[in-house]
Amino acid sequence: CSTWGNFHFKTFDGDIFAFPGLCNYVFASHCNTPYEDFNIQIRRKVVANAPTISRITMKLEGVVAELTMGAVMINSNRVQLPYSQYGITIEKSSIYLKVVSKIGVVLLWNEEDSILLELNEKYANQTCGLCGDFNGFPIYNEFISNNIRMTALQFGNLQKMDGPTEHCEDSISTPIYNCPDNIDDICQKTLTSSAFAECNDLVDVREYIKACQDDLCRSEESQNASCICDTFAEYSRQCAHAGGHPLNWRTSKLCSKKCPYNMQYEECNTPCADTCTNPERSQFCEEHCIDGCFCPPGKFLRTVFDDINNSGCIPQQQCSCIYNGITYATGTSFSEPCRTCTCNGGQWSCQDKSCPGTCSVEGGSHISTYDKKRYDQHGDCIYVLSKDCKAETFTILVELRKCGLTDTETCLKTVTLNMNKGQTVRMQKNVFVNSIYTQLPMSAANVTMFKPSSFFMIMQTSFGVHLEIQFTPMMQVYVRLDTIFKEQTCGLCGNFNNIQADDFEAMSGIIEGTARAFANTWKTQGSCPNIQQSFEHPCALSIDNEKYAQHWCGLLTDSTGPFGGCHHAVDPKDYHKNCMFDTCNCENSEDCLCAALSSYVRACAEKGIQLQGWRTDVCSKYTTSCPKSLSYSYTISSCQPTCRSLSEPDVTCNIKFVPVDGCTCVNGTYMDESGKCVPANECPCYYRGTPIPFGEVVHENGRVCTCIQGRLNCIGAPNPIPVCESPMVYFDCRNITAGKIGAECQKSCQTLDMQCYSSQCMSGCVCPNGLVSDGNGGCIPEEECPCIHNEAMYQPGEKINAGCNTCVCKNRKWECTKNQCLGTCAVYGDGHYNTFDDKRFIFNGNCEYTLVQDHCGTANGTFRVVTENIPCGNTGTTCSKSIKVFLESYELILGEEHVNVIKRGQNDQVPYTVRYMGIYLVIETTSGLILMWDKKTSIFIKLSPDFKGQICGLCGNYDGNSINDFTTRSQSVVENVLEFGNSWKVSSTCPDAFSVKDSCSTNPYRKSWSEKQCSIINSNVFAACHSQVEPAKYYQACVTDACACDTGGDCDCFCTAVAAYAQACSEVGVCIAWRSPSICPLFCDYYNQQGECEWHYKPCGASCMKTCRNPSGKCLNDLPGLEGCYPNCPPDKPYFHEDQMKCVNLCDC
Repeated sequence: CSTWGNFHFKTFDGDIFAFPGLCNYVFASHCNTPYEDFNIQIRRKVVANAPTISRITMKLEGVVAELTMGAVMINSNRVQLPYSQYGITIEKSSIYLKVVSKIGVVLLWNEEDSILLELNEKYANQTCGLCGDFNGFPIYNEFISNNIRMTALQFGNLQKMDGPTEHCEDSISTPIYNCPDNIDDICQKTLTSSAFAECNDLVDVREYIKACQDDLCRSEESQNASCICDTFAEYSRQCAHAGGHPLNWRTSKLCSKKCPYNMQYEECNTPCADTCTNPERSQFCEEHCIDGCFCPPGKFLRTVFDDINNSGCIPQQQCSCIYNGITYATGTSFSEPCRTCTCNGGQWSCQDKSCPGTCSVEGGSHISTYDKKRYDQHGDCIYVLSKDCKAETFTILVELRKCGLTDTETCLKTVTLNMNKGQTVRMQKNVFVNSIYTQLPMSAANVTMFKPSSFFMIMQTSFGVHLEIQFTPMMQVYVRLDTIFKEQTCGLCGNFNNIQADDFEAMSGIIEGTARAFANTWKTQGSCPNIQQSFEHPCALSIDNEKYAQHWCGLLTDSTGPFGGCHHAVDPKDYHKNCMFDTCNCENSEDCLCAALSSYVRACAEKGIQLQGWRTDVCSKYTTSCPKSLSYSYTISSCQPTCRSLSEPDVTCNIKFVPVDGCTCVNGTYMDESGKCVPANECPCYYRGTPIPFGEVVHENGRVCTCIQGRLNCIGAPNPIPVCESPMVYFDCRNITAGKIGAECQKSCQTLDMQCYSSQCMSGCVCPNGLVSDGNGGCIPEEECPCIHNEAMYQPGEKINAGCNTCVCKNRKWECTKNQCLGTCAVYGDGHYNTFDDKRFIFNGNCEYTLVQDHCGTANGTFRVVTENIPCGNTGTTCSKSIKVFLESYELILGEEHVNVIKRGQNDQVPYTVRYMGIYLVIETTSGLILMWDKKTSIFIKLSPDFKGQICGLCGNYDGNSINDFTTRSQSVVENVLEFGNSWKVSSTCPDAFSVKDSCSTNPYRKSWSEKQCSIINSNVFAACHSQVEPAKYYQACVTDACACDTGGDCDCFCTAVAAYAQACSEVGVCIAWRSPSICPLFCDYYNQQGECEWHYKPCGASCMKTCRNPSGKCLNDLPGLEGCYPNCPPDKPYFHEDQMKCVNLCDC
């Protein structure tokens, strides 16, 4: 429907009439229904003899948008364009202001005389207003109603809508002009000229010629010739809308148009312009052509619009690139420690250099591997942190112990380096080489140790291992390995092969499912307890601690705070999470807070960013508590000046390390042997030769001891000498000569392959004559030990499935087949993404985004999947998604719970199949893409391994390495989620998403409800899955979503999040029936006919069914575990009819 020029209108049904009203009229509204989706009203005024539209008011699903010249108001607030929210997108092209609503309304206004409104056909027979009733019959019910004829004037006046205090007069007459017959018929000539040849077949031209002639006569009187241009332009628009391609009819003398920059005016060109940030936008444009200013096609080079510098049209080769918000001209480059990138016509081409790997233990429990996989582990034992598993050059052990009242409060106590020559270096507050106390700095044949500041100690070896240990405020360790150790290491730090997915590989050769199970395989002592699972978050235990942590840890994520300068290089999200956990957990909150902040500062320093002055408002006590004569410095990057260095050369001064902070000797002072002085009440206590600082807790022999005024104070009776249950015998160290090993070396089935690392003899129960402990108090011969996987025991010869591979237990090791499995990318809930390489992130944008495509770089691809969030709720939370799949010449649109197919070319073979499985709609393509959609917000995409490393989009690049998953459209790898997500939006005119907001702090009243509901993920219902799939991330996602859905759909949000965890469980073969009549029920009985009982809920789905579309009942890929309603078809009607949802026999298909 449209209106243009001199009061001309065209209804949905094709009537053209003139109505010269100057009041406020209903242009089109949704009527004859219980709920009005839209209502659009317009008002005209006459400016300099030319009628123009002065105001358009639109109410779209309750949101009021008001368009006037030069201003757009939404719900009475002025907004900036482009605008995208509440399911409404408003953008401005060179000529038109375009409003698109998800409900199926598109409005184009040229900000002068013309409006074009396009409605989805679902509104047929449901509209009122000047646009008519959309019933497909011209005249009827508009101008002939109940057998009474109405004139255009009467019809128009009926649509008037006065304001509350306004009284606008009806227009009374349509002026009649006497046209001279000898008029130069420019109307006829132009509208039937060659430019409109194709259009004359599509759109009847006679009414437009008549409208044009009327205008021409009128302009004789009003001296305004522009209105005939309006009618020509309207005819051109109607032609494009009908699918035609009008050619350029404007000339320099007739209705000419000017364009900005070096752009050209064209009558019909794609509205999706290619730009520097998205040069392939026009390849999958779904809208008809439009008139406006476009980039010239260029003789040799395609030109695109430069939306980076806004400088008009340039050849694609001259596009700039963006990295971290900085613009680089083509040909320029930047370099980082591990790679250099050059800008090449809008795309980055990067060279990776091989870089040393870093592994760290921070806050006593947070481990980050060489491959940047992060996990938490609250152990109570000595563990192998990292060792060279091929040549055994070195082994690094860490001792993690409980140091507080809760199980999750663990501290790093000692770090030990064993070298292949048999040397051991043990580091606590002091350093022991081969158990002898040693003063620093020291340098031996292959190892040098020194303290660059009072906070840190550095150890450099000759064989490529570099250790940095932080003592203040808490012990933390950083290991840096040379690249010669790539793919040779094992232990808690992983295997250093740039693939995160196999970092949890145990010695037995199988990949463990959880951090807990993995860490238990690296215990060095069989007597240590296994780590227990704990779901409580320490912040939930104390309100004061939580407020304190939220306030101070919040500095990390505050973009204007002291750490904001580093956000583009190091994402603060994980550090913030660890900071919250540790600060709430510690008895001494401030120390743990400062340790967590200093971890972030160190990560920044490693990237070359020095954060000066961050201790001004927080953790300032460490800057003032330096020993006498020492002073604090933020960046120390060389050795300490010592008295010793004056008389002999200091080897420690040639070692390069990441700059640290701490107390050091300043301007011309040197450090003597004693280092510092403290009063008696700050003295540490000593326990087994190790200093215990004031306030720390030691657990010994069943007693709990604390250090007060330099003495150990113990509570509880010491354990009596244990009576060992048969067949174990007691081993007592007190009557054994020095150097003997005791119970610390008793092997258990779990530690059989572990060497014994004995620092001193321990008494305890041991198995007699070479038997090993089976972990349950019994002793068995070595060969009877079972295999262990995810904390469960398996006897020799037993088989298990790991992904799409089968593993057999032999000699305590797993032997697995080496099939390549399908990769899975999951997108669910309110912007939770889990890429093919298992990187998780949250990104909520309101545009269309490329999820996955194999059109990457220069490659010609075969498929592209685009998704768009459809918001509900005033926080902008997603309630459903619409998905578009482009396959060769087909386009599949998934939305509103069904699938539409649009064919775009001549291709006989259909490259996909669609089937319904439970609550999922499954699309399988012949090229190896499987898409599963739960018809709401969950999408699971599976890809065959042939696509490894050849895809791009929000699902990452599927090359096994999740570090480079944030690859933008211009091929650069970034740290920031927003920069990555925004680069993949389909239309560059759609606004960027900014800040991911924490919904639970926006809606605090929903937080406790969400935590309570979501706790089902941590409850016994899912107990069978906890050891296979880590529940913590899914629980967190569930709480976030349930907090966000505050206006309807809240159960959907919660159920989708729990279903995502259940789906992950069924992928590893654990089937969980978690739905109940009160929690997210599925109403399968709905499909049963009266008195029948074929339909049932199956929590893990059924295998491939015989259906009308697939009578053989064989599927390309057997997809296990898609929950939902399934029919048990009786033998006389064995085929399932997917469209009618019932069982039929073959003839009825």
